[in-house]
Amino acid sequence: MATNRPPGVTLLGVVFIILGLLSLFWSMLVFGFGAATSVTGAIFGDQAMTAVGGSQTVSGIVGIVGAAVDLVVAYGLLALKRWAWLLALVGVGITVVTGIMGLFSGGLIAACCGVLGLVIPAAILFYLMQPDVRRAFGR
Repeated sequence: MATNRPPGVTLLGVVFIILGLLSLFWSMLVFGFGAATSVTGAIFGDQAMTAVGGSQTVSGIVGIVGAAVDLVVAYGLLALKRWAWLLALVGVGITVVTGIMGLFSGGLIAACCGVLGLVIPAAILFYLMQPDVRRAFGR
């Protein structure tokens, strides 16, 4: 395995750290508001409020798990762990697939945002597949 980390991998590691931390803080906020909304709805007997709060709570939990995965990927990329390359590839691949699916779920604005939102993950996917990057991870 290579001892020198490609500069792009360092950049990706830093990006994953930033995204992971932002996602963690946002998800904790969503979780907290969702839990508070759910409890408030339960106290006052408002079924819709309880349901919305429960949905937000679940979204917050999923976001916290996603943030943890981002931080693990960041560590692995910066440490040139073999598994990190595959995990980053899978994560970015999922982002591309869900982005493509999102293109068809809305109108013109959703399609434009979807196309723009696919450019960065597609570029990351392209970069991860480069021979020197694969070699750095022992692939």
